[in-house]
Amino acid sequence: MPVDVSDIRKEGWISKESAVLRTYRRRWVVLTPERLYSFKRERVYADPTEEVDLRQCGTVKSADDLTNKPFSFTVQVPDRNYFLVAANDNERNEWVAAIGRATTESRRVRSYSEEVEYQEQQALKAAQKAAASAASEASSQETPTPVVPRSGGAKFV
Repeated sequence: MPVDVSDIRKEGWISKESAVLRTYRRRWVVLTPERLYSFKRERVYADPTEEVDLRQCGTVKSADDLTNKPFSFTVQVPDRNYFLVAANDNERNEWVAAIGRATTESRRVRSYSEEVEYQEQQALKAAQKAAASAASEASSQETPTPVVPRSGGAKFV
């Protein structure tokens, strides 16, 4: 699973221009602190159709004049300009702001203490995931203990 659900900052339906055919397709777009993903289905976080590394993002801005489509915006990375279209102006502004914040945060230089704290948090997350995975694997391998009825007690006639 490429997307850690706890890392999701924003998600929703957006029309995205395809790389090859240059047609717009409806995609479930997911924003995390370092990546922007698009998927064919809502809340199915496997097999993204696109994955944009926001650390490489140069610009995110309105693109109505470039696409001739209302409520469009672009996410520019060195190898490609991604064109996306929101449902309305407010939604576009929310996406542009959220992607802009994620881009800034992913490039921000951390102090040594912030970096240590970040690394500790990442290690803790990884340990929790591993423990949860091991626990679910162990519980699926255990054979259920048969329930034996107790004798005695009150009898209802």
